[in-house]
Order: sequence, then C-alpha cells, then structure tokens
Amino acid sequence: MTSLSTPAILLRAINYGESDRVVTLLGRTTGRLSALARGARKSQKRFGGGLDLCAIGEAGLRERNGAELLTLERFDLQQSYASFASDLARMAHAAYAAELVSKLCAPRQAEVEVYDWLYGFLGALDRDGAGAERLRVFELGLLARLGFGPMVATCAVCGGARFPAGVPAAEVAFRWDPGRGGAICTACGQKGRPIRAVVRLALVRWAATPIDATAGEPVAADVNRGARNALADVLKLHMSGPLQSVEFIAKMGGDV
Repeated sequence: MTSLSTPAILLRAINYGESDRVVTLLGRTTGRLSALARGARKSQKRFGGGLDLCAIGEAGLRERNGAELLTLERFDLQQSYASFASDLARMAHAAYAAELVSKLCAPRQAEVEVYDWLYGFLGALDRDGAGAERLRVFELGLLARLGFGPMVATCAVCGGARFPAGVPAAEVAFRWDPGRGGAICTACGQKGRPIRAVVRLALVRWAATPIDATAGEPVAADVNRGARNALADVLKLHMSGPLQSVEFIAKMGGDV
C-alpha cells in the first residue's frame, strides 16, 4: 500500500452504499483521481464536516495494488464556499467548471496550472458572483493550459501571412474551424462557419484576461452566445458526451 497527500479540489461526489461516497478530486500534485471515502456521510472528523462541491483541502489517500479506486483516508478542509449553496447561479457555474476539469484532465497526471486556474476561478466566483464573461475566460484559460487552446488573434493556418497588405487583423474576414486550430482567414480556407469580428475580438480579449480580474462592462448577449458556441465546438473535440451541469442549468431556465 502507498500513502500520499496533496492539496485537492473536490470535483464530484456521489453516494455509494449506506454511508460511503465516491469522490473525484483534482490534486495539485497528483492530477485527477477517484477515491472511495468510507463512512463519509457519517464521519465529521476525517472529512472536515463534509465533502461539498469544490471544497478545497489537504487530501490524505491510500493506494492499493490492483484496486481501481484509491481510498480517501482524510480531507482536511481549508476552504469551502457558502455562497455556492445559497446562490443557484454561483453553484451552476462552479459545477460547470468542475465538470469541465473532470472531463478534460487525464487521470493521474499532475496539472498544477489547471489546479491554480480553477482555484482562482472559484475565489472570483465566490467574491463577484456568476458572470458569462468570466466563464469564457475560464474556458479559454483551461483549454490553453491543457494544450487545446484555439487560435483567436490571428489565422491558425498562416498566422497572418496571407492577410491583404495593409489590412489589420481586426478587419480580416475569418471562419471558425476548430479542427484546423480555431480562427481561419478566408484566404486559407472556406470550411467551418463564419465568425463575427466582434465575437472573435471578444475571445482575443478574454484569452488575455486574468481569472481574478474585476468584471468590466457586461458583454452583449449575442456576443456571449457566439463566443460560447465557438468554444463549445472546441470542447466537443476533446470530450465525449453531454455535460450534466449544462443540462441542469437548461432545466432551471438558465444559461452559461
């Protein structure tokens, strides 16, 4: 048996049996992993009073040869977010971010930058509330940190070499083709679908925005919708199946 300890963010927890829970954690030094928390629904000592969505703490784990799941021995709670439980919008955005990380991160592969990015997002969400712009910032930053980030500032194929002389990138017509890397100038191909300049430039701005930046002026709904749909195309390339958090938000009459 091997024991290990890591700072961790709880991405998911489901009840198992009469008193146990199966949890998915993003460990800062271990990456994504799943573990069985025996007696978690009864123990107030070993698991810091509970294992709530996106709780942050020091996880003590034990690994047995041949066992599919690790065992969560303890979870020393360091940070929880009461605002998530009292605000449905905050809870929905936290659940969405956690599910994205869970689906996109490979198991047992340390992703320190992803851990820190998610940590920063949760703190900003708790402080400032849910906002579409920050969710786009989170998506772009997560994709970039995993090596999946689309090109948005210039053409993913030519890098601007085929732009008409004297025409700035902001005025070049682009199409959106995630399979080829993101934004493609029309000189490099006609596949994909047109992407409005205002949407692409919003993506450029958000890709350079720190996760904890104070929210600026709210973006127009149609611009957010265009950016959200463009990033959804990228996300679909790297994960399978629908996101349960999106389905939940839709049932509640909300949006992401």
